[in-house]
Amino acid sequence: MPDTVRPQPSRMGIGALLRHLQPRFPDLTPSKVRFLEDQGLVHPQRTASGYRKYSEEDVERLSTVLSLQQERYLPLRVIRERLDRGEDPAADSEPQQAASSEVVTAGIEAGEPAPVSSARYSLRELAARSGTEVTVLRELLAQGLLVEREGAFDEHALAVAVAVGRLGAYGIEPRHLRVLRGASERVVALVEGSISPLRIRRDPATRQKAVQRAREIAALCLSVMSAAVHTQVDDTVRSFGPPDPDGGRP
Repeated sequence: MPDTVRPQPSRMGIGALLRHLQPRFPDLTPSKVRFLEDQGLVHPQRTASGYRKYSEEDVERLSTVLSLQQERYLPLRVIRERLDRGEDPAADSEPQQAASSEVVTAGIEAGEPAPVSSARYSLRELAARSGTEVTVLRELLAQGLLVEREGAFDEHALAVAVAVGRLGAYGIEPRHLRVLRGASERVVALVEGSISPLRIRRDPATRQKAVQRAREIAALCLSVMSAAVHTQVDDTVRSFGPPDPDGGRP
C-alpha cells in the first residue's frame, strides 16, 4: 500500500501577507515586515531562489506583534522574549501612554511616522528615552529640527531624537541636517497651499476633511522624497562595483 502523502501547509509571499494584514494595519509595509524579521520576531521560510514564504503561524505572530506595538507600545525585545518562551506577550502589561524608543526605531527603519500618542516629555526625559545627549537635543532645537510645545516634546520629537542619535554613529551631526529643515518647510508649503481653500469654512466636517487631506498629501510627498533618495543612493552604490550576491534581499 503506497504511503499517504501529506499535503504541505500553505504559505504566502510578502505581497499576500500585506493584503491579509493591511486591513487591520494600514501602515504596514514590506520594509517594516523585514525589520521585524531582522529583530527575530518572525521567521519565514525561504524558497530556493531566496523569496520569503509566511505560514499561518507567522501571520498570527506578526498580527500579535503589530497589535502590541499599536495598542500597548511594548518594546520589541520584550515581545520577542515572551513569544519565544510561549508566554502571552500582553500578560501583566497595562497600556502605556508613551511609545518606547524601540517602537519609534521600528518606524524609522520602515520609513513611517511616529506613533500617535498623547505622551509628553521634558528635555531630560527625551534624552533618556532616545539615548541622545541633552547637548545634541539643544542643538536640534536651535536648528529648528526639534519642536517644543507648551514646555514639552511629543512622539515626533522622540522620532527625531532617536534618528539623529543613530546618525551620530556615522559622523552626521545636527548642523549637517539643516537641509532637511528646508525640505520639510517646502513640503509643508505644498500642504498649506492645498488645504487653504478649506480654511474659509469652519464647520467640523470641513475641518476634518482638511486634516485628512493634509496628512495624505504629506505622506505622499514623503513617499516621493523617499523613493527619489533611494534611487539616487542606489546609483551611488552601483558606482562601488558589483553588488553582494546576498544583498538583494528578495
